[in-house]
Amino acid sequence: MVDKNEIIKSNGFFNMDDSSSNPAAQQSAKAEGKIFFSNGAREILLKENTPKTDVVTAAKVAGIQAAKRASEVIPFHHANTLNWVELNFSAGEDHIKIESTVKAVSRSGLEMEALTAVSVAALTLLDICKEHDQQVNIQDLKLVPKVSKKKMLTVKTPIKVGIIVISDRITAGLADDEVGQLLQSGFANAGYHANNYSIISNDSDKLIEKVQEWLEQSIELIITAGGNGIGPRDITLTSLEPFFDFRMEGLEQTLHSIAQVNNNGFFVDRLAVGKIGKTIVICLPIDVALAQDALNVILPNMHQAFEF
Repeated sequence: MVDKNEIIKSNGFFNMDDSSSNPAAQQSAKAEGKIFFSNGAREILLKENTPKTDVVTAAKVAGIQAAKRASEVIPFHHANTLNWVELNFSAGEDHIKIESTVKAVSRSGLEMEALTAVSVAALTLLDICKEHDQQVNIQDLKLVPKVSKKKMLTVKTPIKVGIIVISDRITAGLADDEVGQLLQSGFANAGYHANNYSIISNDSDKLIEKVQEWLEQSIELIITAGGNGIGPRDITLTSLEPFFDFRMEGLEQTLHSIAQVNNNGFFVDRLAVGKIGKTIVICLPIDVALAQDALNVILPNMHQAFEF
C-alpha cells in the first residue's frame, strides 16, 4: 500500500512529481478492458462475430487521440509525446475486448495513456450502441503486467568496481570525499564488489598507474570522480581518453542529459564514458547530485554490458 505521505506533500496538497532528473528512455505500457452488450447491440457492433470495420475505426481513432491528450484530463500526469499507439479489438460471445499498447521515449511511465486509450475506445463503442442497448457496460479495465524476458546466459559473479577520486583538496585534508563514499556504498549495496577505492592528487602519472593496476586485476568497471574541470590541474580526461578503444555514446549522452538538467549544462563537456579492453571507464566530475543520478542509471543496467 502506498503511504499517503508519499503523495500528499507537507503543505497538505497533491503535487506533481518532479521527473526532470529522470533520464529519457524507451517506455511502453499495455492495458485492456471489455465492453459487454446484449443482443440489442450485437448487429451494430459485430459482423459475423467480428467487430465491424467502421466501428473499430471510430473507436481506434478516438482511443489514439485520447491517449495523446491524457495529461489534459488527469491531474498531475506528465505530458508525453507518444511515438506509437495501437488498439486491437476482439469479440467474445457477449463482449468486445479492447487492448492497447503505447510507446514513447519519455522520462515518465505511460500507464495512464494506455488506460485512457482503452477507456475512450470503449466509451466510443458505448456511444454508438447505447440507444439500442441500455445494459451495455464497461468492465475489467486494467493494466497488463509487463513480462520480463528470461535471460539464459548472464554473468553469475558480481561485477568488480574500482573508484578513483582525483582531488588535491581531498588528499590535503581540506575537504571530505562525499562522492567517492557515495559511489562505493551505492555499488556495494547493489551487490557489486566495490573494495577497490583510491584517492589521489591531480597527477596524470598516478592516475594512469592506478588505472593500469586495476586493468591488470580485471576490474570490470572503473569510475573516476574529479579532475574534469578546465584548469591546468584537471588531468582526468586528457590522461585517460587517449586509451579509450571507443566511446560508449549511449551511456555518455544519458549522463550528459542528467548533468544538463541538474547543473544547467556546466559539466556537460567534461564527462566521458569509454572502454579500455574489457573494462568500462566512466569519468565523472565531483558532484554529489550527479553521482547519485549516475548510480540510478548505472546500477539497473550495467550487468547487461557484461553478459555473454
